[in-house]
Formats: sequence, structure tokens, C-alpha cells
Amino acid sequence: MSVMRIAWPAPAPGLAEERARRAIGLAVGVGSVLWVVTHRSTIVAQADLVSAWWTPVVVTALTAAGAAVIVGAVLLGGRATVASAAALAVVVPASIAALPLAGRYGCFGPAGTWIPPLVAVAGVAGVLAWRRGWPIVLAVSGAVAVAVDFYVHGGQSIHSVVESLARTWVMQGFFACTAAALVRAAAQLDHATATAVRQAAVAATAEATDEERSRFAGLIHDTVLATLLDAARGGDTTALSTAAARALRQLDSTQDTDAETVPAAVAVANWRAAAVEISADIVVETRVDGRAHDSPLPHDVVGAVTAAIGEAVRNSLRHAATGRRAVARMLLVVLDAGGATVRISDDGAGFDPTRVAADRLGIRHSIVGRMGRVPGGNAVVESDPGRGTTVVLRWLRTEPAEAHVPTLISLRGGYGLAMLIVLEAAVTMLMIGYLAGRADPLAAIAAYGVVGLAGAAVLVPRRDPLWRAATAFIVVAGPAAVLAMRLHPPHHFVHHQSWILVAYSYVLALLAIRGRIVWAWVGLVAAAVTFAAAGAGVAAAIDGSAVTVGTVLAATGFALYMRPTLRSFHRARAEVARHAGAEARTAARHCERRRQLDYLDRTARPTLELIAAGAPLTDGHRRDCALLEAQLRDRLRAPGFATTAVVEAARRARGRGVTVALLDDGGLEAAPDDVRDRVIDTAVAALDATVDGRITVRALPPGRPLLATIVAGSDPPRRLEIAPDGTTVSPAQQPAEA
Repeated sequence: MSVMRIAWPAPAPGLAEERARRAIGLAVGVGSVLWVVTHRSTIVAQADLVSAWWTPVVVTALTAAGAAVIVGAVLLGGRATVASAAALAVVVPASIAALPLAGRYGCFGPAGTWIPPLVAVAGVAGVLAWRRGWPIVLAVSGAVAVAVDFYVHGGQSIHSVVESLARTWVMQGFFACTAAALVRAAAQLDHATATAVRQAAVAATAEATDEERSRFAGLIHDTVLATLLDAARGGDTTALSTAAARALRQLDSTQDTDAETVPAAVAVANWRAAAVEISADIVVETRVDGRAHDSPLPHDVVGAVTAAIGEAVRNSLRHAATGRRAVARMLLVVLDAGGATVRISDDGAGFDPTRVAADRLGIRHSIVGRMGRVPGGNAVVESDPGRGTTVVLRWLRTEPAEAHVPTLISLRGGYGLAMLIVLEAAVTMLMIGYLAGRADPLAAIAAYGVVGLAGAAVLVPRRDPLWRAATAFIVVAGPAAVLAMRLHPPHHFVHHQSWILVAYSYVLALLAIRGRIVWAWVGLVAAAVTFAAAGAGVAAAIDGSAVTVGTVLAATGFALYMRPTLRSFHRARAEVARHAGAEARTAARHCERRRQLDYLDRTARPTLELIAAGAPLTDGHRRDCALLEAQLRDRLRAPGFATTAVVEAARRARGRGVTVALLDDGGLEAAPDDVRDRVIDTAVAALDATVDGRITVRALPPGRPLLATIVAGSDPPRRLEIAPDGTTVSPAQQPAEA
């Protein structure tokens, strides 16, 4: 048997960046206040070493500035976040710079003071305040912190000035770089949304115009052409009147077709009516699954299936008759939760689908093509001479796939690579500080390697939340790095012995940002417990975890504030595209519908009204019906030639008895206007010059060496070949086909 197969509300502009800025503002505000609170014992102890005014002024300024950022980020947003962040970015270096005014040289000795690490706060606040100027804030704040730290140490620091500068800029700059990367990624998400809005309107306009044009093409073919063709052949007056009235009703019913869904029961009723109206004796059977009753169908699906049913039944009436017996026809409708299947079958004469001419539109356009244009739809025509015909229409419900949550930070592009380099450099600086105390270098390097790999694992994957395998490795890496470092612990006091916990907290902060908040805290606790159990002691573990808790807590606050936006961002972008295109789609649909109806009102409606009136048709009427049917068919088969000049020339040629075939395979669509005009002029001249026989005017598919061909006359045929520039390149007479 031969078979034919042609098979949330919309976000405001800048929402993601604004939410990211507010989340970072909350994190940096909480971080600055938390740093002051957790170091209160050190602050109180060092207050006696400096002038009485410095400590309360600085603590008040830092706390107030941090609280202002929190209020601005949580309650106000926008310029309030920027202004409060700018104030915090100035307060931190100003507070540090004021310390020499309150304390003498070497007042704190080797222990140093509590305030320089707040350079990270100044850097992050600078990111929020100045998009491109934050590196200057970081550089100035870091230089001031190192100079003041050297002053209060009295030159007794364990690090050189150069080393201290590098450590400060890299370790504290890690947080600023992370914040800048997050803001940049959020801005890119907003840009993608804005692009989607613009593209949606353009795409929706083109799509709606094409859909409406295709719908009218099917309507014209299935009702108007069929009626005109039967009238031209002298069909029964009563049957013609009924068919013309039905065609007019369908034209009038196209005015209001913008509903998005149709109830299942209404869809089934429409499909039944489409078949019974054409063939009253067709057997109809419906099977509707209980769950399908409550699931409406898309309007375009219902319309496509309805029209395809009508065309299939109409084709059966025209071509299935065997001449010896009545033909049995059946319509089976199956509707379930997965979609719909409609089968139209007869036991008539059948045909060979592979021998259907290319210029015949019934099966290719009105059945197979129509269903193929519906998402989830397809049509199969099965037939064989003498064995009847079966047309199967299928539509499968397709739910949009849940997209991966957009990633704010990962190893993607130059900025992602810079993030990885900064992370690894920060870990390196921490290790160097530890090694300066004559600790075991092999153990430190082993621990560094484990944490470095964990840093790569948290940045390399491009999907959020982070892969489970990568998450598991990162959680295990912390305790493993601690054990590696504690295999050969130093037997003397070493500064920065908890460096591994601080380095690991940087990785855990990124892990929380990438959606694995719980596992970030699990890793933090596991590393601290391992650090204490491996000989460092509970007190050292608690002291070392003070900084790490603040780091992970700030990242957790950001993630909890930002992740809901990311989880819904894909849906929001899809929705904004849908909303942005809705008006454009509706306007384009109405415009194309009005254009098509105006054309049909000028051309086909007067004749259809004449036929529907039931009056007998004269020979002149039938000749006009034949010419009008050919004109409308040309409009469907060759839209590139649907110009007034070609239409009139084709009508004149047919009036002389010439058989005219106009075909358009798409080559004219992309041609420049002047080239298209030359092709049209050549076609009109050829049509007017042909007095008998047949003429075929064809626009070739895009990419061919020729743009169009014209074959005219019969003895011998004359072939014209039109080049891509519109010139006639081969006017010689030769036996050829278009």
C-alpha cells in the first residue's frame, strides 16, 4: 500500500539586575555589620590603645552605613541601594585612614587591627555604586589598609608591604570580582529578555500573517474553488446553491477566530458536523477518554482538523465512486489525554498517492500541509487503487520542557576564566601566608590542590543547580583538604593556621550561589569538625570558622534572595515573549484577514451569492466561474505572480482558449523589487503572445542557476529562461519543460 507522509506577569526591564544588586546590597550590608559584631571583643580590647574618639566613631559609622545599605536594598532599591553602597564604600577606607590620627606608630604591634579586612566590603559596595569604577575603590582601599596596617604594626608584620598588597587585593578582591560577575550576568539576562521582547513582536507578526494566509488558502481551496469548479462543470443547481451558501457562511465565520482554546466536546461536535455536512450517510464514531473532557484543545488544532476532515470527505465523494456499488465512508474520532486521532476511511476506488501531480493542492496543502503546520500535528494518507483510502489525522499534546535555571556564575567566556584565576590566586595567597610561618609545604600544597580542584568544580559546569557529582566532590574536598594539611602539623605557633577553612569558604560561597545552599553549610560544618578533630582543637576551629561563617552566610543571603528570580526567569522570559507578541500577532492576523476578505469580497462573493440564490446558470456564468476558479487557484499555487498585471494577462489568455499554469516554488520571494518587476513584465508579455496551446510560468526554488522559466506554445514549444538578475538568457526555441 502506498503511503504519503508529510509530517509568569511579564518582568519589568532590568528586573534581574535590580534584584541582583539588592541581593548583593543585603549581603554586603549584613557582612559589614556582622564583622563588627563578631569582632566586638577585639574592638573593645584595642580601644584602649587608640584615642577615645576613634573606636566609637568608626564602629558607629560602619554599623550605620551597613544598616543603610540593608534598608536601601530590602525596602527601597534603585538609587537608594546605589547611594547607600557608595556611602559604605567611602566610610570603610575613611575609617581605616583615620586610624593613624588616633594611634601612634606600632600601637597594635604584630597582632594588627581588626578593620583592614573590611576592604572586601568596600570593594563589593563599590561594585554596586560604580559599575566600572569599583576596581579603583578596591585598589585605593587596599593600599590604604596595607599602609595603615604597616603603621600600626610598627613595621613588625610577618608580610612585606608588597606581599600584603597582593594578599589584600587578591583575597578581598575575590568578593568584589564575584559581585561584579553576578551583576554582569544579571544584566545579560535582562538584555536577553529585552531582545526576546523585540524579536517576539517581529516573529509573531510574520507567524500570524503566514498562519492566516495558510488558513484562507485552505478555506478557498476547500469551499470556494470546489463550488466554482462544480458550477463551471454544470453541476446540480440545488447542490450548487447549498455549497455556495456553505462557502459564504464559512467566509463570514472567519471574522471572529481569536479564541485560544476550544472545549473538547465542542471540538468533537465540529469534527462530526464537518463530515456530516458534506456526506450525510457517513458513519461517525467517537471515543473520548474521561480525562480528555476537561482538557480544551488549541483553536488552531481544532480548525486544522476540521478543515482537513472536510477536504478528505469531499475528496472521497468526488473520486472514490466505483460505478458499481455504493461507497461506505466512516469517521472515527479518538480523543484522550495525549491528544487526538481522526481517521477518515472509505472502501472506494483508491489511488496511488505517489502519482498526485505537484500542482494539485487537495492532499498536499489542505490535508497533509495543513496538519503539518500545527505543532504536534501530522497527517498520513494511505491508499491503493481498488482498495479504498484512509486518511489519518493526528495531534499530540506537547508541553514545554522545563528549562534549566539560568546560570549567574560559571566558567564561561573570559569573565568566567578571570573568576577562576582570582579564586585560585586568593587560595594561593592564603597558603603563602601559612607557609611564611615555616609550616610543612608538602602538606600545604596538597591541601591547596584539593581546594583548587573544588574551585574549578564549582565554576566549570554551566547549569544550575550545580551537578550532584560536582556538589558531592566539593563537600568532600573540604574535610579532605583539612586532613591533608593536618597530616604534618607544625609543632610551633603559625599564623593563619586556619587558612584552609577560609580558602574553602570561598568555594562554598560560590556553591551556595549556584543553588546548593544546604550542601554549602554541610561542607562548612564538616570541614570545621574535621579541623578540630585533626588536632587543631575546638577553640581554633571556632575561631577559624568565624570568618568562613560570615562568607557563606553572605552568599546564602544572596542566593535565597536571588534564586526565586532565577527559577522563574525562563518562564518569565517565555511569558514576556508571548505577551509582547500577542498584540503584534492579533494586529497582523486582523490585517491579513481583512486583506484576504476584501479580495474575496471583490472577486468571489458576487459569484457565490449568485450561485447561492439558486437561479440557473447560463453558459456565460459557467465560463466566468471557470475563469474565477483558475484565478483563485493561481493565487494559491503562485503567490509570487499574484499581481494585477499577471492576473489580467492570464485571464485574457484563458479567454483565448490557452491552458495557463502558474507555479511558484519560492524563488521570487527573496528577489529584489526591480528583478521581480522584470520577471513579471516578461511573464505578462509571454502570456499575451500565446494564442493557443499551453503556457507554464514557473518561479524556480531559491538557489537554482535560473530564477524562472516560461514554456509557451505547442508546435514547437518556446522556452524562456530568466536569470537571477531578471534578464532573459535563453530565448531560443527548443523542446523543453518548465
